[in-house]
Amino acid sequence: MPVKVIKATKQIFEPEEEKKLRVAAYCRVSTDSTEQESSYEVQCTHYKKYIENHPGWELAGIFADEGITGTDTKKRDQFNKMIELCEAHQIDQIITKSISRFSRNTLDCLNFVRKLKALSIPVIFEKEAINTMESSGEILITILASIAQQESASISANIRMGIEYGFQEGRGRLNTTRFLGLKKGAEPGSYLIVPEEADVIRRIFRQYLDGYSPKMIAEQLEAENVPTATGAGKWYSSTVKNILMNEKMCGDFLMQKYFVEDYLTHKCVKNEGQRPQYFVEDNHDPIVPREIYYQVQGEMRRRGNLANDPSKLRFGNRLALNGRLICGKCGRTLKRYVKPDETKTDWRCRDRARVKLSNDKEQPGAKCICRNVNELEVQDAIVCAFNELPSKRDEIREQLLSGELRQLDKQLTLAETQEEKNALQAKRAEAANQDFKVRTLLQLIEEMNCPHRIHADESQDGACRNYNDFLRMTRYEIGPDLMNGAGRILRFDDDLVVRYLDSVIVHLDSYEIRFKGGVSITVEARQ
Repeated sequence: MPVKVIKATKQIFEPEEEKKLRVAAYCRVSTDSTEQESSYEVQCTHYKKYIENHPGWELAGIFADEGITGTDTKKRDQFNKMIELCEAHQIDQIITKSISRFSRNTLDCLNFVRKLKALSIPVIFEKEAINTMESSGEILITILASIAQQESASISANIRMGIEYGFQEGRGRLNTTRFLGLKKGAEPGSYLIVPEEADVIRRIFRQYLDGYSPKMIAEQLEAENVPTATGAGKWYSSTVKNILMNEKMCGDFLMQKYFVEDYLTHKCVKNEGQRPQYFVEDNHDPIVPREIYYQVQGEMRRRGNLANDPSKLRFGNRLALNGRLICGKCGRTLKRYVKPDETKTDWRCRDRARVKLSNDKEQPGAKCICRNVNELEVQDAIVCAFNELPSKRDEIREQLLSGELRQLDKQLTLAETQEEKNALQAKRAEAANQDFKVRTLLQLIEEMNCPHRIHADESQDGACRNYNDFLRMTRYEIGPDLMNGAGRILRFDDDLVVRYLDSVIVHLDSYEIRFKGGVSITVEARQ
């Protein structure tokens, strides 16, 4: 049956004015060198003129990421902004120089091209002459994007080899903008000490050796508004630990602690033997002496081995006496008890049964006959012991281990087997730690003998290479509110206890105050 077509003679809608195509341009350069900067500016200028001079087009924006990698889109803010505008239907077309400018990651490139294609937004690659809306576009993009990704892998491998060659020649890479204590010097690969920041680092090392925990140190620094490496005021115990464990503090440099595992994801992982490491001794001026640095490492291992030791309670606890009061009968630590009305605070042996004792004799059911001690009484006894320290100066000086340390150093040079070396190193670490405690106590006595003297600012000389320099730079100056002009301690102080006191043995009629330098002073208990 034939069909006759009746042509339309009347238009239903008035013809719309032809809309201009909203075209956006995307530019990217991979580095921030002078040559690339000019390339970046040239691209922006080129596309602005190109779109404005093209009939039927209007500029929807120029989106440019400078110095950003093309293998990952997470940090390409302008690229992501452009995609968001496309999804909001504010862009009709995108033009860019080449596939490698758009993305060096094949998967990312195809995903974004397909997403834009679903929105009917073509991407035009000038260099390859590809329009993604054409049927052959995706095949060509897949091939060329794979080539661009492989080129990126090759560039990454070359850069990695260049960095490792630099490591082999002793040229380290340190981000000093996020590192406390050092700044870049005039010569490439050289580093200078920042005096104010070095003072903070020395303080951290000294306080740790004095008995503070990383948490306690962090809390003090934060309370005093001491800035971190980034300028922030928030300190964490992990930050303090990283400073204590960093070999750069003693002038050495261990390179390639971390490495980029995948050039596409840029994931940085810790080097636990996957890649070689490079160590340079005396790479720069030390902030703390090497001897102090190794003492801290030994002290960290020692504290880590105290998992089942009650004395570990003293580390990281805000109460200076916690873990330091020891029962003279059973050897257990005393526990603090505060009355409900907070009128009295006592310390009791953890092994004592709660039964009434008469004439200090053990009764049936009692585990320990150690008496309860009043906190104020203990504090007064400790103050008395501190004030007797100057009379023990000669006795304390006899406990210096300088001669023994020199003898151990000599034995280490002659040791033949690794087992012998390990045993000598452990012995030397213990002796060095004891020697440091004796020197610290002698420094306190010197401070008591010459109270409130005015010290010159000696930290501005930068490097710190030996014990004496470190002790002088980190001395604990006792203020007039704590010590009078005659050099006598006026009251109990937590810092004094943490720094200088080892333990207090509580007997029935006395207190045996043991200081870290190995000296003991007995103070009679109140009757």
